[in-house]
Amino acid sequence: MNVGVGADPIAGSDWLRRLLPRMAEMKTRRWLLLALLTAGMGHLVWRAGGEPAAQAQQTAPSAGQRGAQAPRTLKPGEIELQSSRIYTFVGKTGLGHDHGIEGRLRSGQLNVGAKEKAGRLEFDLRTFVADTAAARQYVGLAGQTDRKTADKVTANMLSAAVLDVARFPIATFDVASVVPLPRQGNQPQQYQLIGDFTLHGVKRQIRFQAQGDPVQGFLRLRGQFSIRQTDFGITPYTQALGAVGVADQLTIHGDLYVMAGETPATAESEGPVSAQQPARPGKAGRQ
Repeated sequence: MNVGVGADPIAGSDWLRRLLPRMAEMKTRRWLLLALLTAGMGHLVWRAGGEPAAQAQQTAPSAGQRGAQAPRTLKPGEIELQSSRIYTFVGKTGLGHDHGIEGRLRSGQLNVGAKEKAGRLEFDLRTFVADTAAARQYVGLAGQTDRKTADKVTANMLSAAVLDVARFPIATFDVASVVPLPRQGNQPQQYQLIGDFTLHGVKRQIRFQAQGDPVQGFLRLRGQFSIRQTDFGITPYTQALGAVGVADQLTIHGDLYVMAGETPATAESEGPVSAQQPARPGKAGRQ
């Protein structure tokens, strides 16, 4: 286009004059669209990030709320598993050594005073460990066993040659009755327990006495009974052509906390045992 000096090119271009308002209008619309998109993205971000967080606060309880809701109340007769223990005294033969074994129950219920169907205890044999400090003290053994030796004893005990926990992980005591015996003066209350003890797939009837002491809403029952391994199809461990081994007879101690009927407690509480080590029977207490 040839434009002369002094001429107004814009005034001479009608199409450009009409285009300018449209360009201004389009620019305004673009800004408006950008503002809408920005607001929309902000809304999406708020929904994607903010709303679930608020929802999580409504559905997930705080630590304090969880602590108030989580504990399960024990029913009367239930065993408090965290504090209850099974201890076993294993005597020696030849040049062997005496051992103390510590283990736990998998579950337990004792209806103290019942003359029939008085409960059931399940011994988790997979938890049994040889020569812990607590076990040796409980069964009246002096001194300690080094960890390497204790681990070897534990491995032999749990192996297929002895307890065979891969096939028989649980031993049971199906309790027929737990009845109080006549009290002698100020002596602690004694109970007689009768039932069927199953170990290594073999069942035998046992009966023994246990002492009951009220402790912080629980009845602490402590008793013991003896068995012969061979009665349950177990061959006592030996080595060096029998020069080193363990005795056929074992003494099994139960130190159990049974939920009393009057005072509630929770399974996740600190438990009935105080910070001090409970009194343990000495060698004279073993039978």
